Parts: sequence; structure tokens; C-alpha cells
Amino acid sequence: MLDLSRLGPEQRRAVLAPDGPLVIVAGPGSGKTTVLAARIAYLILARGVPPTSLLALTFATKAARELRERLVGLLGEQGRRVDVATFHAFGLRIVREWSEELGLGPGPVAVYGADEARVLVRAAAQRCGVDLAERSAAEWAADLARHRLSGRSPDGEPLRTLARAYEELLHRRGAADYPAMLALPLRLFGERPAALRLVQDAYRHVLVDEFQDVCATQYALLRRIAERHRNLVVVGDPRQALYGWRGADVRLLLRVRTDFPEARTVSLGQNFRSTGRIVALANALGATLGDYGPLWTDNSPGRPAQLVVASDERAEATYVAAEVERLRAEGAIGGLGEVAVLYRTNRQARELAVAFRARRLPYRVRGGDLLACREVRDAVAYLRLAHNPADGAALARIVNVPPRRLGHLAEHLHVEPAAADRLPHLARGYGPAALVRAEALAALIADLHAQSGRLPPARLLDLALERSGYRAWLADQPESAARLDNLAELGALAERADGGLGDWLAELELGDEAADPGPDDGARVAFTTIHGAKGGEWRVAFVVGVEEGLLPYLGPAARGVGDRAGGRSADPDDVVAELRVAYVAVTRPRERLYLTCCRERRRGERVEPRRPSRFLRAVPDDLLARAA
Repeated sequence: MLDLSRLGPEQRRAVLAPDGPLVIVAGPGSGKTTVLAARIAYLILARGVPPTSLLALTFATKAARELRERLVGLLGEQGRRVDVATFHAFGLRIVREWSEELGLGPGPVAVYGADEARVLVRAAAQRCGVDLAERSAAEWAADLARHRLSGRSPDGEPLRTLARAYEELLHRRGAADYPAMLALPLRLFGERPAALRLVQDAYRHVLVDEFQDVCATQYALLRRIAERHRNLVVVGDPRQALYGWRGADVRLLLRVRTDFPEARTVSLGQNFRSTGRIVALANALGATLGDYGPLWTDNSPGRPAQLVVASDERAEATYVAAEVERLRAEGAIGGLGEVAVLYRTNRQARELAVAFRARRLPYRVRGGDLLACREVRDAVAYLRLAHNPADGAALARIVNVPPRRLGHLAEHLHVEPAAADRLPHLARGYGPAALVRAEALAALIADLHAQSGRLPPARLLDLALERSGYRAWLADQPESAARLDNLAELGALAERADGGLGDWLAELELGDEAADPGPDDGARVAFTTIHGAKGGEWRVAFVVGVEEGLLPYLGPAARGVGDRAGGRSADPDDVVAELRVAYVAVTRPRERLYLTCCRERRRGERVEPRRPSRFLRAVPDDLLARAA
């Protein structure tokens, strides 16, 4: 029997709603995961819906794992039979199951991450004569992805030409990149009605979390799957829509009501997470973000947020580290894992790291650049070949890493990728010694592939690093200790893999696994971008850089290389988008909120004056204590 006694009236209304489309507007801290899990359990226990006919889609591996754990807690073994997946994992599964119908061949589908996408963009540009000189390959790749996910034709002839060449190369290599994991299933459903009917009948109830971050292609997929049985539940909050720059469209929440006019709407406005003053501060910031009603809470009023104006970024970081140390010493926190430091751009973490190391305060950069590290990408390439020896991009990466005196062969493979079993044939043109080394590498890959079905990813990773000589070679390279630590962190992620090698590699390439905190993070302060903090909560949160140029992050002066969202012109839509970022940030803590800004901040070789964020003007004085 399902116990709903601990749920509030709004939550119970969402759980007990009749069949048919349902829109749940869930504010921060309103217990949406609890409601989603209870709704699924109710359908199974009270309505007799078979667990296997339920599909629950999320955006992050961590969120999918948390929902699955909740379901097991409510339903036992039945909870494991519910299909809980990220959008991309679900799409990739469809691509793999129907790979021949999609023209990708019968073999494993290679998953191309950002690195491979950039390489393929360069190859496509060379093939079709598009000059990439004006912008980086990463920017061209981002534009291609955005247009493919929007469902619109690319703007401008160079981009259209490049898109055609890129798609052709991706197709020829039997690969799927992130947009393809969504676009190919949609194409399949359009071309093969029988495939669509099979999926529709397999999933009679579809539930979607974080719906405000859905893009046009994701929504089109959902609509096609749910249009037959009409049992679509979407959970989202327009005030927390952060990914417009990546193709998400918050207006799709209204589109649900157009495409499913019979849809009911339930609003979850009670915040169970934060103190009264933090909730009131969030309401003040979010007042202009839509007519969805303010948050409310029965929690104690708590403390006002602390506003700290530091002289510069070094003083800001020193203050944060000292305050964390004070909170720990006074017993205001049970452990460092109850604290998060949130920032708008990754580069803000550098000065913070210096200050925390100076005080010997452990920290972890959540969703950091682990997968951008060369040694991690190399190790992942070996695992990709263990999964799929025909993964030409992975082979081109490691054929001469560690050095095997196969540099000429590596150059050839970067231009014309090939499967691992072709290595000996290709190496013959470079002499007998090259042939012997290529045969040894091909044999290693074949053996890893043979063992990939029976060994877990962590054991396979150890085997690849040892037998390839990669770990021993890396130990003799500059900064070997830090680089070996990165491989150890990759190994820790592999230990937590709860699926097969192919599924885990796909999750890893999507970045979700690397952003998922490990089991020891209760002893470390979390450093994270605000985007990376979405969905998280901590007892104490420091939001640093609450100033013009960072929050909001607008205009050419704010543009930063490597940041996930570049600066843009300060038009009203961009200001609203940045206000949503601020809203997400201030709704993360349960008890204590700190906002910091600087009077001046270094940018490259320049020191620039800074002003507190315009967003602070919306906060009443009684909710903000200004530190001396």
C-alpha cells in the first residue's frame, strides 16, 4: 500500500490525478522527485499499470539514478523494472536497436563526444571547401548542434553546406553525436510507422522531469511517443530554465497545453528546503519571471542572506575560505560536504582553489574538466575500442599513445579513420617494424573487446591501462602525479557504473557521470557553476561574483573562452535568462546564503572596476544583511 500521508495537498493532487496529460509546475525545493516517484508508484500499485510500460526521462544520469533509487525504495524489485533514462541514453538505445534501418549498419554505434565532433567539423569543412578561419571548430560545432536540435534549417549557406557534409561523414562512420541521439529516433519514427507503434505500445505512460529544459527535437519525440495513449506527465519550472543557449525553449510548456488540450495543471508552490527568508529572497528575485505564484514555506524564518563586498577576487576567495573554516569550527555545519560555492563561470574557481588550499580545506570541482584532460580522453578511447573495435576516431587517438613509432599511421587515421582489424594492412606501407607494432595493438584491442562482455568497466579500464603500457608511460611524464590522479578519478567513476560498458561510456561522454559527486564528497566543499548546481541542495551556499559582468553575464566584455555560455548583447531576453540563473543560485541552500561581489576584478592583464549586480536591487533590505 502506498503511504501518501507525508505529502502536502498539492503533492497529493499531482500523484492522484487521473490518466491523461498532466503538467506539474514544480518550484525549487517543492519535492518534485518525491512526487514523480510517488506518481509512478501510484500508477503501478493502485492502477495496475505494468512497471515495464512506464518511461521516465530526465536530463542527468544522477537524476535518473536518484529517481530509480526512490522507486526501488517504494516498490522493491518492481521499481527496477521501470524504464528510467536520460533523454540521450534513451535516444541512443533507439539508434542502436534500429541502426540498420537508420543506415548505420549492424555493428555497434560509435558515440562521438565534443572532441570527435570538432575533428569531424574540420574534416567536413575540408571536404566541402568551407573556410573555418573566422571562428573556431568548437563554435561551428556548437552552431551545427543548435540548429539540428531546433529542427530548423541552418542559417547561411556556409553552415548549410557544412551541415550536409558533417551529417554525411557521421553517417559513413556509423556514429552518433549528441544531437543525432535525438534527431535519428525522430527521423526513424517519421519514416517507419511500425517502429513508432512498437515504442508507443511499449510505453503507455511517459513522465518527464525538468521539462523547462526540453528542446524542440526532444519535445517532438515526446509528442510522437505519447500521442497514442495521451498519458504524458511533464514536470518543470519556467523560472529555472537555464539552457536556452543550448536550444531549450521554455515556451514548450505552453505547447503541451496546445497539443494536449485536455491536460490538467497542478502547481507545487510549497518549498520544503529553505528557510523563510531565503524563500522570500527568491520570490523577490523571481517576481518578474512568470505568473506562477510565489513560493511559500512553513519552515522557520532563519537568517537574512549575507552580502559581502570584497576589494577584489583574492579578498573574496579569502573571505569564503575563512567563513567556511569558521562555520566548521563553531559546529554550524556537520561537515564540509554541506557547503557549496557557486559561480557563473569556471574561471572563478581558480582563486577560490588557492584560498582553500592555503587553509587546507578540501574541495571538489563538481562537473569540472575531468573529461577535458588528455589522459582521461586517452583512457576512454581504449574503452571505446574495447566496446567497438570499429571506432575509427578512438583508434586515431591512441594508435601512437603511448608512443609506438606509429606517428605516420596516426596521421593517416586522422584523415581516413579505420577499424582496428585494418591496422596491420595499413601499417605494411610503413615497414616491417611498424607492422609488428600495429599487429600487437590490434591483438590487444581484440582481446579487450573479447573481455568487454564479462568484465565490469573498472576492471576493463585497469586492464587497458596496464597492457597498453599507458599507465607506466604516464608515470614518467611531466605532472605525472596529477595526471595519474585524474585516471584514478576516472576509475572511481567506472566503479560506480551500474550498466554495461556501452551504456556507461555513453553516460560518460554526455558529461553526467563526471559531474556526479563521489561517495567521499561529504568531506569536501563543492565548487560548481550555477548551471552545474541545478537540482542540488546544500545546508550553506556561497554565490560568488554577484556583480555586473558575471551575474548577469552580459555583453562582449563578459565573454570567456571555455565557459559553457558565452557573453551576449544585453537585450531584455538575455537579462531574463540571467535572472533565471540568479534565481536557481539563491534557491540551493537550506539554511545560510552568502552573496559576494568585488569592487574590482582582474581580467587578463587588466584590473576592471565592478558594481554589484542589478538583481540585488529587487531584494528588500530586511532580507539582506550587509557585512562590514
